[in-house]
Amino acid sequence: MEVIKKEFKLSAGSVDEISDLITEFCMSVKTEKKDMLRYRLSVEECLLHWLSRGDEGHAVTVSLGRRLMVPYIRLEESGEASNPYADINGEYGTFSDSILVSLNLSPEYSYEKGANVVSYRLKRKSPGQITRLCSVIAAAVIVGLLGMVVLPAGIREAALDGLIMPLYRTFFSLLSCIAGPMIFLSVAWGIYGIGDAATLGKVGKTMMAKYAGVTFLAAMLATVFFPILGPGLSDGSGGSTQLASITELILGIFPPNIVEPFQTNNTLQIIFLAFVVGLALLFLSHQTRTVAQTIEQANLLVQFLMGIISKFVPFVILLVIINMMWSGTIAALSSVWKFLLALIAGLVLCEVIVFMYTSTKLHVRIPVLIRKSMPTYLICLATASSAAAFGTIAETCEKRFGIEKSLVRFGIPLGMVMCKPCTAINNILLVFFFASRFDVECSAGWIISAVIVSFMLAIAMPPIPGGATIMYSMLYTQMGIPQEALAITLAIDAVSDFVITSTAMPTLQLVLVNVASKLGMIDEKTLRSADAD
Repeated sequence: MEVIKKEFKLSAGSVDEISDLITEFCMSVKTEKKDMLRYRLSVEECLLHWLSRGDEGHAVTVSLGRRLMVPYIRLEESGEASNPYADINGEYGTFSDSILVSLNLSPEYSYEKGANVVSYRLKRKSPGQITRLCSVIAAAVIVGLLGMVVLPAGIREAALDGLIMPLYRTFFSLLSCIAGPMIFLSVAWGIYGIGDAATLGKVGKTMMAKYAGVTFLAAMLATVFFPILGPGLSDGSGGSTQLASITELILGIFPPNIVEPFQTNNTLQIIFLAFVVGLALLFLSHQTRTVAQTIEQANLLVQFLMGIISKFVPFVILLVIINMMWSGTIAALSSVWKFLLALIAGLVLCEVIVFMYTSTKLHVRIPVLIRKSMPTYLICLATASSAAAFGTIAETCEKRFGIEKSLVRFGIPLGMVMCKPCTAINNILLVFFFASRFDVECSAGWIISAVIVSFMLAIAMPPIPGGATIMYSMLYTQMGIPQEALAITLAIDAVSDFVITSTAMPTLQLVLVNVASKLGMIDEKTLRSADAD
């Protein structure tokens, strides 16, 4: 696609011209109507901000095009530095904004060579997740059946060994290459960025502790399903053996050198290194600003590359199903229903506990909480996207639950990163399920390790396309589960993601309600009102 680049003189008339140009471009790249309107309004807001500060007549350059198949909009305005979205986080700094940019919910601002630069990465209209999955499965079944009917067994075997499996292994080699650096950079930058929350004192500390605590408790809660999904405890579950196993787990967090954790994809060691580096950057602050910026930019680069790799996931699922059909291992999918039922039960249990705790502690009737949470639940169930539900979540927290706007603006983006109880439950149950399928030896120490790893990876997972793929890859490597489980997981995840997201976001809302109540930043009359509007 050819890059469109036009220059305007900033004025009331040019604002309309640029807005129309943006609308035409969005239509040409098949952007959904709601996103098209959001981009147009955001551009208008930006231009009107510059116009209101007296920049009429300044040069504004509009660039439209694609970078690596991703449509973008870029505005450049000559003049003094002025971020039109500076108030998005109010007093809370830039951490929330960086999260929103990663989710494509906020434009990115910079000041370069005497010009204000605002850029947007556009989301294109695409088939729904279920539609894509059904298309991939249908294509795989058709190809698999045709191959079984038309091709001799020798040719099928040759195709598996010479084409399908090499492509499959190449994909997972790419994942293995990028997984360690991605988790390290994401965690290190995240800890450094949370310095914005730390400056809030009680507000930031209370929120982070609550989010992390709920996620860890959810991971522990999920262990009740081990007798149902797991293969059973190994014979070495005696006291001295388990104590040694747990001690080894704790001491194993400390890497022998900086390189080995990345060579072996040791999740706990990588996260430990990232935690140490993040804390050091946080402590040294301005003295290490250049290092922090380098880590931030490297993090953005790796996440962008992961977004590209994740586009091949449907193709990998197709290869996996064909491989299962031709190799006679399709029966591996026969007991997936058991995992899905356990997942639904685990998520419902978590949700019931959160609703009951909130109702009891804050003296709000459960039907009122359910009615006010319903819009968020429905949007997440329909889209399986926390980003798509962001506006509804914010509006619900502010207008229906009565949480102060300043806390909502910071609490929701931070919660999307740190409040992951449903993801932690999903991780634990997947580990139990595949440990049983692949005869992995499980001990009490192994279960404790699964809880810790599932909790840490749930929080470390960046909220970007492909983030879950990286998380599953690291999870299975750490827990000794064969990577064949990852391919099956990607197919399951396309369905389970709807249930997880639709449970996770209402849970986040209620956790934020409890935080706001503790901080005295909620209107209790609005919270307890039976009026859901």
